[in-house]
Amino acid sequence: MKAIDAHKAAEKADELFHSGWNCAESVFLAIHEQIGEGEAPVQLLTALGGGMGSKRTCGALSGAVVALGLACGRTTPDDAAKKAAYAKANELCKAFRERFHSIDCWELTSGYENEQDRKRGCAALVTTAVELVCELMAEQRD
Repeated sequence: MKAIDAHKAAEKADELFHSGWNCAESVFLAIHEQIGEGEAPVQLLTALGGGMGSKRTCGALSGAVVALGLACGRTTPDDAAKKAAYAKANELCKAFRERFHSIDCWELTSGYENEQDRKRGCAALVTTAVELVCELMAEQRD
């Protein structure tokens, strides 16, 4: 697997998020740009934004979990690969929760007074999700 420049990916995700892509799409596209092959199946991420459209699991985190599959997803029903991917997803969710004290969109965004503040807060979730998943992917390579 190719090396990922986490800083570049985080900047790209922020740029994508501010250009109209949702949180999940932005995270996935930024990672896919560096290590994905072919055209990014971004349409698979659309409904994950906004906490799956219902303020549930943070879309930035969901996008990061999907992007994690680019590094450790399986292409055959290999049980060991599945367990390894689950372990990495668990690490990612734990690190995200430790950083933000929640993984739920409604909780992460409920304190903002206006849309501009919420957008700024979500941008921080997007860039952090990218940085965290890049760290895990780098460990996967080692």
